[in-house]
Amino acid sequence: MTRPLLVSFRVMLAACMLAAATTAWAAWPTDPLVNVPICTSASPQSNPTIAGDGSGGAIITWQDNLTGHVYAQHVLAGGAVDPAWPVNGQALCTAPNDQQSPRIVPDGAGGAIVTWGDRRSGTDNDIYAQHVLANGTVDPAWPVDGSGLCTAALLQEHQRIVADGAGGAIVTWQDFRDGTDYDIYAQHVLASGAVDPAWPVDGQVLCYAAKNQFVPVIVADGAGGAVVAWYDLRGTNRDIYAQHVIADGSIDPNWPIDGLVLCGAAGDQTWPAIVADGAGGAIVAWEEHRNGNEDVYAQHVLAKGSVDLAWPTDGQAVCAAVDDQFNLTIASDGGGGAIVGWQDYRSGGEYDVYAQHMLPGGTVDPGWPVDGRALCTATNDQQIPTLVADGTGGAIATWFDLRNGTDQDIFAQRVLASGAVDPAWPLDGRRVCAATGDQEIPTIVADVSGGAIITWQDTRNGNADIYAQRITSGGSLGGTSAAVAATLSCSIVGGVCNEQLNPVNGAGQPYVIVGANGFVNFKVDAGCGVSPCSGLCTLTPSGQPIGATWPATYGPIPGASSRAMGPFTVPGTYTYVMSCSPGISGTILVSSAQTGVPGDASLALTLDAARPNPANGPAQLSFSLPATGAATLELYDVAGRRLRQWSWASLPAGRHEVQWDGASA
Repeated sequence: MTRPLLVSFRVMLAACMLAAATTAWAAWPTDPLVNVPICTSASPQSNPTIAGDGSGGAIITWQDNLTGHVYAQHVLAGGAVDPAWPVNGQALCTAPNDQQSPRIVPDGAGGAIVTWGDRRSGTDNDIYAQHVLANGTVDPAWPVDGSGLCTAALLQEHQRIVADGAGGAIVTWQDFRDGTDYDIYAQHVLASGAVDPAWPVDGQVLCYAAKNQFVPVIVADGAGGAVVAWYDLRGTNRDIYAQHVIADGSIDPNWPIDGLVLCGAAGDQTWPAIVADGAGGAIVAWEEHRNGNEDVYAQHVLAKGSVDLAWPTDGQAVCAAVDDQFNLTIASDGGGGAIVGWQDYRSGGEYDVYAQHMLPGGTVDPGWPVDGRALCTATNDQQIPTLVADGTGGAIATWFDLRNGTDQDIFAQRVLASGAVDPAWPLDGRRVCAATGDQEIPTIVADVSGGAIITWQDTRNGNADIYAQRITSGGSLGGTSAAVAATLSCSIVGGVCNEQLNPVNGAGQPYVIVGANGFVNFKVDAGCGVSPCSGLCTLTPSGQPIGATWPATYGPIPGASSRAMGPFTVPGTYTYVMSCSPGISGTILVSSAQTGVPGDASLALTLDAARPNPANGPAQLSFSLPATGAATLELYDVAGRRLRQWSWASLPAGRHEVQWDGASA
């Protein structure tokens, strides 16, 4: 029997004596044909969702369609699947019957809380949640197979989750327990895994109005509670409502019973999307039918339980272009407004992707085009976009795309705060994945360097698997979004304040790992503990790879500002020392981000994951050289045994592929 293979690579260039570490092969790929496999088990996987880990990586969850269980996996900031986690993911629930449609939020400590719809009872659908720790284990304090948030009779569906800011989460859903119509409920699970005893058993009812209420969406209020919006059939047509549940599980007495109407205009309003306004309220967008076709409208609901009077009654038109706009997504602009994205049929022949910026005062940003900025109008269809804020007032969008005419690929595009598509990105978007087969329904999370990590469902191997890819703020694939933070505190008396930072190398020196043509960003988010205080930090390089030098040295760095160093022509591990003025308290954020020409393999020494991996037979190996020279490729199994070696007296710079026949030699 042929043993499964989990390979590690080592490529050495004799010309410059450069060796890649055994983990280097797992770095974020720069090739859209490669990407990072998150789960490639034999059974099909679907419905991936993603949350940031707080350090530039992400935790991804999905449902396994064969077992019916929920799994999660951690991809590190550098692009490697976390070796501390099980191959193909950690099972969060293996109860009988199906667990479906997981949703995820970070726990604030490098792990995540996941909720799902659960049919273990065999008769109806309930709501459960589980906590996975940063080390890849299921939290032993939580119940095995998850905490039951609602096990009431009949159906609880369309669950959505938000972190509570204290290590727990609030979950909302549509609920059919009375057997007559759907209502809206919510429940709070504590960091301990216990359902909050202050909240009603099986959830707090947010709306029990006549007829049906559907598809709730949720944001945190910043004080341990949440604002929930939904579409509502209590009237003659579908309208948009919202409700505020406070941290103790009670309905905010300043808000109307059964919710505040955000839009009661003629025609149907459906499928809301929501984002927090940063002041305890929310901006809600929805699909609008008052004009005879599907448009996009939005409304601002204040924390006090009223509609913002600065906004038009029944909402502001975000896009009222001809034909239909739908499949909405929304992201904060970081200043109390929102960027709304959607799938657009104004061309009359195919679907495109657009976005628009709503200002906090209730007007469309005049710097953006009327009816939205086109993010992609390529041939054929672009569908189901999702947005994430880029941290500078703009957003990065991703979608699945049929422009090649044969199968679906994953693309992404960045729109700047100004309303312009980022000129560093390709027109009509960067191709994130172009592998064979269909890639669909991507979801996205911001990294810590202005870029994003995207995950999706992928059939390149003939089976539905889960893959992921990082895209930088500059529109290139790959790089690293690694970030670490250190707490600073020191006295006004006596010298400087030296930061304590993780990770550190074996000599106790803080370091960053930088790819070729990469930059390192040092940001000081610090304030003075005493006054007067300069609030300045100085950066000094203390080490670099053999033959490499720091491209520049910057210092001092004022508080609440940053300095970038690069590009680094030689990839490797660079150490540094940072010292700060007396009296500073705050954080240092260090990140490294890949730049350069996206997809140009000649820019760097890169080692891609084998395809397939694990492999029971032949596999394809690929690597790239930054310069012409001698090279050796060695293939190892997971136990460290060398299986095969290839050597070349001279290979040109660029990308190369090797077909391995599965035999040792």
